Amino acid sequence: MTKTHNAGITRPELSGLGGAASARSVLADKRGLSTSVPETLGAVGIGIVVLSLTAVGIGAAFNYAQDSGAQATLDAVKSAQVLYQAKNASYGDVPGLTTGQDPALPKSNPHLAIAKSNTDYCAAVKSDSMFPNSYWVTARTGQVTTTKPALAQSGVACPDPL
Repeated sequence: MTKTHNAGITRPELSGLGGAASARSVLADKRGLSTSVPETLGAVGIGIVVLSLTAVGIGAAFNYAQDSGAQATLDAVKSAQVLYQAKNASYGDVPGLTTGQDPALPKSNPHLAIAKSNTDYCAAVKSDSMFPNSYWVTARTGQVTTTKPALAQSGVACPDPL
């Protein structure tokens, strides 16, 4: 239960002796709010731990987003290769997919490399994450992988990402 008077809001539970004391008087009084050095250090330590965990979480989310973007680039390359092959009866390299009147791949990742033949292609890309991963996709499998396919698996010598 609270009472209002000139000194502010009175809260009986804040008084050390059981009498009514205002919140203002408790906050102004040295006995009202006291902390020790270990309590302060503990609060600072907890704050540092919370901020550290937040930073680690943000870094992990950034890495995951960059890796997902690299994999999405290879999915776009697969679609562009299908379109390019339908128009030209062969697969395209990076300049062939990204240039011309109607490019099959309107934007290219700077880490994208493509090796091609008339019947096969292998595309590689490196993510921009803090710990970059490399990914490959081939015409034969159509699956994005983290291991570089051998010549027998891809039909062409797969490039290293740029």
